[in-house]
Amino acid sequence: MEKKGLKVLLIDDTVMVLQHLKSILSDVKEVYSTESVTSAEEALVLMEGYQPDVMVLDINMPGMSGIEMLRRLSLRQVIKPVVIMLTNNTFAGYRDECMRLGADYFLDKSRDFLMVRSIVEQVKRRKPVQG
Repeated sequence: MEKKGLKVLLIDDTVMVLQHLKSILSDVKEVYSTESVTSAEEALVLMEGYQPDVMVLDINMPGMSGIEMLRRLSLRQVIKPVVIMLTNNTFAGYRDECMRLGADYFLDKSRDFLMVRSIVEQVKRRKPVQG
């Protein structure tokens, strides 16, 4: 079965942020499916079957942090999604650690939020459609 577009996984403990992200991506023709969860633990379970092309991930969440999730992903994933870190924690040390662990983008929620849409649109142009 041919994929019609990108699968996006949104991970943030704030429901309002998830709703805003869904709204931003709702009319992006490149997006085939969007799932959202409020914890890294839920995301890791969901990823087994969902296998997203793009993942938008917050750093500070109850339980497992986004950084710890990245660490676990780098050990488990054969095909890695494009990872967009979207956080209020823009400390350079966090950015460096996220990039070292495989994040592709590190965005500030307070000023870069709307960049998520253009990044997702660009990802589809770079990724070949898989069956």
